[in-house]
Amino acid sequence: MEDFIKTLDQIKPFTDYIYFHVKGEPLLHPKLDELLDISHEKGFKVNITTNGTLISKNRSKLLGKPALRQMNFSLHSFDGHAGSKDKAGYLAAILDFVREATAQSDLIVSYRLWNLDMDNEVNQQRDKNRELLSMIEEAYGLDYHIEEKFKPGTGVKIQDRIYLNQDPEFKWPDLKEPEDDGKGFCHALRNQAGVLIDGTVIPCCLDGEGVINLGNIHNSPFADIVEGERAVKLYDGFSRREAVEELCRKCGYRQRFGT
Repeated sequence: MEDFIKTLDQIKPFTDYIYFHVKGEPLLHPKLDELLDISHEKGFKVNITTNGTLISKNRSKLLGKPALRQMNFSLHSFDGHAGSKDKAGYLAAILDFVREATAQSDLIVSYRLWNLDMDNEVNQQRDKNRELLSMIEEAYGLDYHIEEKFKPGTGVKIQDRIYLNQDPEFKWPDLKEPEDDGKGFCHALRNQAGVLIDGTVIPCCLDGEGVINLGNIHNSPFADIVEGERAVKLYDGFSRREAVEELCRKCGYRQRFGT
């Protein structure tokens, strides 16, 4: 808790919004409710991205928390081999939580699925998506198929403050992946940065291993780290539409911003 408070104090001049994940599952944290309370005391709004499998267990830790601004449920994280009954129970628990949470607060909810476009190999995934989408359509009494309303780059508004977003799947950045030509842009250090559990500062939420180690808040102030030499080179590089870090040149997500 002391480290968490220290982190919030250091980032407060830079943002009012924080996300409880860097490739992790925030609902696994045993003191999730305390983290939310501290965030509220410090004036932050919190966004959580979760696979939703632990939503029932953590219900009481989430409901009624004024810091909680948005919850994103990554429905594609659910085991694709599970039967319809398991899927129905999984989604029912999420829908039940969302009904109660949105009734008592202004919580924003986003259901997320991979949209796998036209490749032949994605037919099975598309069928799995359709099964989940049918359950959502039934739960909200929709008189249309969600795909009919979907447009790439935008979400479908299901009802007030509840959305369905489908994004193309991408390859996570990995030093073992092939390197591209490095041309392109990224919002790293422009509208996001991350702090890992040990205090390591990273430029974006995809670098969960701390490959691009910009510094550590236990050794240097966050403000100095994001103005440090490595951070400035990364920022200036993307201003020139150039990825100067090896990991960035091996990031599938960056490619969606074009050249």
